[in-house]
Amino acid sequence: MIIMIPLAIVAGILAWLLRPGKGLTSSRQLAILAATIPPAAVAITAVIFQVLQGKAEVSDVSNALFITGLGLIVAGILAAVGFAIGKRPGIAKGIGFGICISAILSIIEFGVLEWLAGL
Repeated sequence: MIIMIPLAIVAGILAWLLRPGKGLTSSRQLAILAATIPPAAVAITAVIFQVLQGKAEVSDVSNALFITGLGLIVAGILAAVGFAIGKRPGIAKGIGFGICISAILSIIEFGVLEWLAGL
């Protein structure tokens, strides 16, 4: 749990550096949404399933959903690298900002799942 605080700080700093400016294009806006919504939906589903499970341990389904959310974040990182190599910096920055939001959400999800499990 101690490693979560530095991870949250790093994700917050990266989100600050990649924050959208005043000239937000529609492609960058869609890139932010595309990088944020799927991991957020998986995180919410994992927490809801853990609440409905009601056990004193993290359920296997919630654990699998958490790992799936991390996989979506890694896929987003690879997509951002691909767009950066393809010389599309606006989309790459948008995906990077969305990934930072998703990473912060995953850190919160991890804490909530552990709290619900009583660990």
